[in-house]
Amino acid sequence: MENKKMILIIVIILLVFVIIATGFILYFIKSNDTAKEELLKVDKNIIMYSFDDSFISNVKDSKKILKITIKLELPNSKIEKLIDARNPEIRNEVNLILRGKTEEDLNGSEGQVKLQEEILGVVKKILKTDKILNVFFDEFIIQ
Repeated sequence: MENKKMILIIVIILLVFVIIATGFILYFIKSNDTAKEELLKVDKNIIMYSFDDSFISNVKDSKKILKITIKLELPNSKIEKLIDARNPEIRNEVNLILRGKTEEDLNGSEGQVKLQEEILGVVKKILKTDKILNVFFDEFIIQ
């Protein structure tokens, strides 16, 4: 009889332990999912502005041609309207930048990053705002 009581007590203790362990595991899984969701939150106001046409230019001191498609990351739609209004001026300045680039200037990821920074600077200057967040290349082809 005492053996049965001892086994029953051990089973109850194990059952309580399993329930508590399961609770902790579920709690940590749930809190980890919440942390991941917070990391993945996207600002819904951010807009990607696409120019209608690609930029095509001769590469300086070369027989090659550069073709890039540019997207601008904007914090809201108000700036999008401003870009539409100043589009010809922006396209002109970007084309001037591109025409001045040699193959060496465009080589590797560093060349592309420098070009992105240069384009970002000129767009901010034309629009007289620092609210342009980034410049992205959808297409970057040198032929």
